[in-house]
Amino acid sequence: MFNEARRMNSAVLQALVVAGVGAVVALLVGNTPPLLAVGAVLGLLTLALFLQRPDYALLGVLLVRASSDLSVVLQRTTGLGILQSGSSNVVLIGMLVVAGGLFILARGVPLLGLPAGRLMLLLLFIGLLAAYRSDSRLLSVSEWVPVLAGFIAYSLAAYLFRTPRAIRTVLDVIAASFVLPAAVGFYQLIRHEGVVVAAFERPRVTGTFVHPNPFGFYLVIMLALFVSQALVQQGRRRIVAFLGSCAAGVLLLATFTRIAWAGALIVILIIAFYRSRLLLLAVPVLGLLAVLMIPPLAERLADPLGGSLADRFTRLWPATIGAWLAATGSEPTLLSVAVSRLTGLGPGMGLLLAERGGYFRFSPAHNDYLRVLVDYGVFGLLMFVASSIVMVVFAYRTLHGARATDPFLASVALMFLSLSLAFPIMSFTDNVFGYTANQLYFWALAGLTVGVHHLAHSDARESRPQKAFLSS
Repeated sequence: MFNEARRMNSAVLQALVVAGVGAVVALLVGNTPPLLAVGAVLGLLTLALFLQRPDYALLGVLLVRASSDLSVVLQRTTGLGILQSGSSNVVLIGMLVVAGGLFILARGVPLLGLPAGRLMLLLLFIGLLAAYRSDSRLLSVSEWVPVLAGFIAYSLAAYLFRTPRAIRTVLDVIAASFVLPAAVGFYQLIRHEGVVVAAFERPRVTGTFVHPNPFGFYLVIMLALFVSQALVQQGRRRIVAFLGSCAAGVLLLATFTRIAWAGALIVILIIAFYRSRLLLLAVPVLGLLAVLMIPPLAERLADPLGGSLADRFTRLWPATIGAWLAATGSEPTLLSVAVSRLTGLGPGMGLLLAERGGYFRFSPAHNDYLRVLVDYGVFGLLMFVASSIVMVVFAYRTLHGARATDPFLASVALMFLSLSLAFPIMSFTDNVFGYTANQLYFWALAGLTVGVHHLAHSDARESRPQKAFLSS
């Protein structure tokens, strides 16, 4: 009876979506050029497929999102950009949110049971309330939806991929997403293209991303994936993982993103500590060779706390705090001041504060903790910090539970443990939170770690009776 009711709810939800799709198609055909209408219809058909197979939706987004900003790169370097990155990303994330959200509602996916699930839901709820009160609801919603997409990716990955084979498939798809960004990154490196900075001899490579920093954060994820898998895989998989590690390392250096270098160092140290102490010896040797062979690296490291980082400490962050205090303190009553400071001005409002203040035009605070404080308030900041701590503890416990069962499963938990420690560090000097190109991969790996946790505990429960029998 319960299954019948669940199927009925799913059918009703899909019927509503089909009706909405029909209305949108009719509107598009009548009011848009034929080429755009055909593209929209194809996108809606893809959405219909994703409604039936949300696992395909997640895998498709993970495969494509790392390259969906390519049109901006082409437009900037060659003038060949055809599609706007913003519109393509909206379609991608929209399909994931709609298909994944309907699946979660229809199947009753236990969101509250996920590690940090309650904290993330509270953060989303606070952000939605703040968006309703913000000066620009459209901007706030557009900044809130990527956070929702990350949580949906987390929920879907934890629910749908719970076998070693399924987990391996997701890792293969994420690895495949690296092919095009790596190709573009090496093309830029060879051709001396990218973001030109007066202080450097060479441009900073961006790959398929719009800026070197998010490309650097993505490369930290790929480095964690490839290095962890190179230590446990055999044959061709090990060779591919080794080559991927080398490619990600070279491109990461070429981004000249210091905080991403710090994140990569944390990843390597954590993996080396648990899997191969030889990596601990390789890190300083490789770092010294890189500095000697690439002069701009030495220039970047000569003053690690100077340049743009010093500007953050002395100008950007104090100005952000001052602008937030002024904006929240201008409320007419003490109650409204308290509400604004506790629940935030709304997702994305840090961008407007920066624009109005003129201290860093069209840029957030380059600090996720300040950004969450402005956008989500004190309550949101507490949820954000608490969820980061919970994920680190969860990954640590999962790793220790999986190490006794399966090396591959342990490598997935180790990969996520290294990232769960690296990302909060990188958040201190840049904006990682809410940027879908990185958050989707991070939270998908978090979902896989949930699957590893269940597999490790089920294997442990099955092994206890066998041990008891053997001991008797």
